[in-house]
Amino acid sequence: MPDTSLALRRWLFLFLVLSSTTAAVVKLWTILQSGGLSIGEALFLFLFAILFGWIAIAFWLALFGVVARLEDVRLMPLAGAARDEGSRTAILMPVYNEDVARVFSGVRAIYDSLRDAGEAGFEFYILSDSTDPAFWIAEEVTWEKLRKALGPDARIFYRHRHRNAGRKSGNIQDFCENWGALYDYMVVLDADSLMTGETLGALKRLMDANPRAGLIQAPAQLVGRQSLFARIQQFASSVYGPTFSAGLAWLQGPDGNYWGHNAIIRMRAFLQHGGLPRLSGKPPFGGEIMSHDFVEAAFLRRAGWEVWIAPDLGGSFEEPPPSVYDYLKRDRRWAQGNLQHSRVLIAQGIPVPARLHMLMGVMSYISSPLWLLMLVVSALSLVPYGMPADAIDHAALLQLVVATVILLYAPKLLAMGIALRDSAKVRAHGGFGPLLRSVFWEAIFATLFAPAVMLAHSWYVLTLLMGISTGWGSQVRDDRALPLWFVISRYWAPTLIGASCAALLWRFAPADLFWYAPLLAGLLLTIPLVRLTSSLRLGAWAARRGLFLIASETVKLPVLERAHRILAAHQEDGRDFRRLVLEDATVQSLHLAILHEALPPPALPQEKLAALAAAAKRRDTAGFSRGDWNALLSDPASIVEASSA
Repeated sequence: MPDTSLALRRWLFLFLVLSSTTAAVVKLWTILQSGGLSIGEALFLFLFAILFGWIAIAFWLALFGVVARLEDVRLMPLAGAARDEGSRTAILMPVYNEDVARVFSGVRAIYDSLRDAGEAGFEFYILSDSTDPAFWIAEEVTWEKLRKALGPDARIFYRHRHRNAGRKSGNIQDFCENWGALYDYMVVLDADSLMTGETLGALKRLMDANPRAGLIQAPAQLVGRQSLFARIQQFASSVYGPTFSAGLAWLQGPDGNYWGHNAIIRMRAFLQHGGLPRLSGKPPFGGEIMSHDFVEAAFLRRAGWEVWIAPDLGGSFEEPPPSVYDYLKRDRRWAQGNLQHSRVLIAQGIPVPARLHMLMGVMSYISSPLWLLMLVVSALSLVPYGMPADAIDHAALLQLVVATVILLYAPKLLAMGIALRDSAKVRAHGGFGPLLRSVFWEAIFATLFAPAVMLAHSWYVLTLLMGISTGWGSQVRDDRALPLWFVISRYWAPTLIGASCAALLWRFAPADLFWYAPLLAGLLLTIPLVRLTSSLRLGAWAARRGLFLIASETVKLPVLERAHRILAAHQEDGRDFRRLVLEDATVQSLHLAILHEALPPPALPQEKLAALAAAAKRRDTAGFSRGDWNALLSDPASIVEASSA
């Protein structure tokens, strides 16, 4: 039966977005038309309408989240169930050339949290797509060590694929096709994910009690990193994230979305409807779908399954990128994946909310070139060639600018207001004063950071439209201070663009420099901004002064502390794990047993394998490439031959 209150909320939201956008557009049209509307001004008005509507969506979404929090709305109205050990859940950890110690410390921490919470019916799978044999063999050795430490009852499994078709989504699909029938649900994690046993148990019981729920997403809070950039992101996630998640959950209802990890999925629904098509044509817009999550959620909704967001559960965590550079590098891949959705959102049978999810994902990147184009049009049409300065209604223009600024910054203030109502949350962020100062400095950073993001995203969209695809490398997850020369080599272009624009405005329209000051400041400060925010020392300095503190630092999170203790206790022995397969009988026996269970690798000429085995037998492996090691370590006969006396 349709939820009439949900429909009313959606219509109200649409009305508020359209009415506020219309009012702003009419206001701007009134300002422009007084001097006669030129083609450039008409284009500016059109772009303004799109982009004002875009920021209006964020504003009203935050306001809906505030109302939901103030009214204590039940954001996921699903029935809970008593603890039932009958259902089985697979916890999947897909990895691709990841820090092995970090991955397994997270797995162990989640395992311990489940045990402490008394939750049963969960089994772990480390699903490796690693192409570097050093990571691959280290994963096997560390997995075996973990199994021995936990005892014979631990249900923790490991699988390595020789053919990593479909990347992460293909990795998960491969698991589902081969082992999915054994389980009722699966929880998909990322390599840096952490979830508490209480949250995992709650998700399983919600699935047990609600047979139409196909997926329940637990929004992940950012934790665990120490660079200044990461700390700012973690703080924003902690203070602003719950309000936005509440607004989304209240508006979406059972038409929620999937963010790729930290979610529980009904196995039967996913097996029947979660498979991804291969898009026709070549990348970047064809081929494998890179951002699989939105599409999988859309396909589940198309089949009638409910998709929910559970913002009230908590206990779901991940790590942020450690620097601006790593953040934008990840965004390049996400841009390609999201723009691919432009071909999926028109697919037959996709519900309107799912189409809107994908459209908003596309818009999150398309908006940057639209902002850039609007700025260029305003500079070319409104400054030197447009109406005379005395023809502009400066009071009306100021009102419009103030309205825009309110829409941009009010969501942060609203979320802060909600946080200030909760004394425990205030203490978790260092107290009243530190919380206010942190919000202020986060807003300053976001303002200065925005122009660099705009240029980066605009470049991504342009190169994708030119047919330039991106690869799928492993992410950098460790804190690292970026060298100055590296930052200069990567971010000289925004600095040069900012300096050139400032010079042109100073020469032709000095009176308008004020309006462009935030944009120009962000561009001119890109290099020091990127360099300084990557600093661990500045991150520690901010923490000592109570800036950007989050609950994991003040209240402490047992699952996170456990993961960090295990990781800190890990000792690198410096051994070459590839050679251990040839020299250590125990490692070799383990590796051969795992190979026996895996699908065979692509066939290679016997002459090549024989030559590699002979060279390895002589321990003449210095010239081996990654491909050589992969070929040797994938062939049991060659391993035995290379290790024979």
